Amino acid sequence: MGELIHTHAVTEIRRVLETAGYDCEIEEGPFNLSAVRGAKCILVMCSDDINLLQRFDMTPYTINLGGTKVRCDKIIFTGSSYFQPKESDLWSKDKLLKYIGDAAAARIWSLPFDIVGAPSYAYTNIGVNQPPIGYDLVLPVRISGQEAIRVARQQGTTVLRMIPYWYYHYKSGGEATYKGKSVSFDDEGSGWINAINDLPGQFGDVVPQEAELPQNAEIMPPVTSLDQAKERIRCDLIKKLTRRVRIKTTAGDAIFAEEKDFRPSDENIDLVFKKVYVPVWQVRGKKDIVEVNAYSGEELTLPSDEGCEVF
Repeated sequence: MGELIHTHAVTEIRRVLETAGYDCEIEEGPFNLSAVRGAKCILVMCSDDINLLQRFDMTPYTINLGGTKVRCDKIIFTGSSYFQPKESDLWSKDKLLKYIGDAAAARIWSLPFDIVGAPSYAYTNIGVNQPPIGYDLVLPVRISGQEAIRVARQQGTTVLRMIPYWYYHYKSGGEATYKGKSVSFDDEGSGWINAINDLPGQFGDVVPQEAELPQNAEIMPPVTSLDQAKERIRCDLIKKLTRRVRIKTTAGDAIFAEEKDFRPSDENIDLVFKKVYVPVWQVRGKKDIVEVNAYSGEELTLPSDEGCEVF
């Protein structure tokens, strides 16, 4: 598709969204269009550039609506037949044409009209009932907002946020044998992965609890899926459990040495994952935002949702 087609597509998508009751604005970038209706925001990108599409698709965007941070839904319109988004609603040529026709009919005959897309991230407390959040476990809030202000060493408003993590426990076993050498893969351990920025977490020997999420907290949805977390951790564990062994053999008076890597297979490793929400206080001062772990009381050196762009 050419640039002119993309420009026309933005114009038509804007009209479709406005027919559905959204207030739309043309954006200069990194996306083409933003649309807001009530507690929901939609961002639109029209492009055939795979790199731009992938970055837009995998970047979580948020907006403040009515004093509440809301994660934006995304629509992608592209002529590329190879691109398949993971986080966005893909509008094909046929889908756009159908919406254009339905929206025109709605305007002419005053018919009800709305768009149907992927499940929305617009989970807010602004006059709507929230869908149930699929969580397994939580770490309890053990320090107050005032205590977080003291830890942050700055004055400001406090906002409690529940950050999703993937907690995993692994157990490996079995062995490999080569030329009389045997290597064991026996090991056991656990770890944490932030489901938003994909960074490892350190919480010691904490025991998560089954509990309801605080009603006054911002519930952050995962960006890293369970399948993505499993794939990453399994690869990391295989690398960690790989053993390099030096093997010596003799032939007459000669001594030969070789090095061999022994790697466990997927069948050698059992992995169990749980999604756990970790409470974090944001202390929003005049210039800076400081985050404090509401469970441990420690100031965070990196943002809990680093990589999340706010516009």
